[in-house]
Amino acid sequence: MRMLKTYCLAATSVVLFASNLVAADRSFTLVAKAATWSVSSNSSIPVYAYNGTVPGPELRVTAGDHVRVTFVNQLPEATTIHWHGIPVPNGMDGVPGVSAPVVRPGETFVYEFKAPDAGTYWYHPHADAAAQIARGLYGLLVVDPPPDVERGYDREVSLVIGEAGAMSGGMGMAGRGMSAGGMLDVLLINGKTGPAIPPFRFRQGERVLFRMVNTGNMVHPMHIHGLHWTVIATDGFAVPAPYRKDTLPINAGERYDAVLVADNPGTWMLHCHNLTHTGDGSTGLSMEVIVDPAP
Repeated sequence: MRMLKTYCLAATSVVLFASNLVAADRSFTLVAKAATWSVSSNSSIPVYAYNGTVPGPELRVTAGDHVRVTFVNQLPEATTIHWHGIPVPNGMDGVPGVSAPVVRPGETFVYEFKAPDAGTYWYHPHADAAAQIARGLYGLLVVDPPPDVERGYDREVSLVIGEAGAMSGGMGMAGRGMSAGGMLDVLLINGKTGPAIPPFRFRQGERVLFRMVNTGNMVHPMHIHGLHWTVIATDGFAVPAPYRKDTLPINAGERYDAVLVADNPGTWMLHCHNLTHTGDGSTGLSMEVIVDPAP
């Protein structure tokens, strides 16, 4: 395996917060490889995947950490990783010929950067990006605040929208739409298509942070029945004033952090309100949110 030259950060080993916490060194390995991925109980598709899953592993760090990601390309084509929304040093940004080298088949590259402010970010290729993301190369990178910073929620869930592109066409399955480029898509939430998407289940009164990202090329107005979100951040930036929504249009590449108060017991539908993406039932971008009543 040939090792590419690694671009290194300037030495930054300690970041002090108001609590005098010391930043940590966080290391991960991501391997991109062809695989077969189950999107429902009776349908699988050929994919490219990080570490064998779609989405790829959720990388979790704390603001100020020194992040080191060893990337191994076992695909039959060149690729990169772009750290979407993160102000990485030039050379770490994953755009071949502009801000990083291409990583060819069999090569390894090490990405290093400092974790930014707390928020929801994601990673994906920037070499033949549209095709490779549609094949399954995407994942979340979550930056937590320091542990002594008070959080305004009890738990959190990730909602990652994906559009599996033309390579999966012709399967005769539900949950299909047309992308802007005219490709047949299988529409996914957290790597599954409705009705195979596992439900979110909460206790009455829980405050739940939804981390939402749209990795595809279409706009998806996500609508929740019986409940609502309070949007607190978008694209990693806190909004000046939180606001309530029950239908949240998520553009291509966009992220939202939104808190849901599970105050209405019952089984509720969460779906894309572009209804061609859900059919008349629970196919495609549609799932259940279950709020169990307080004892």
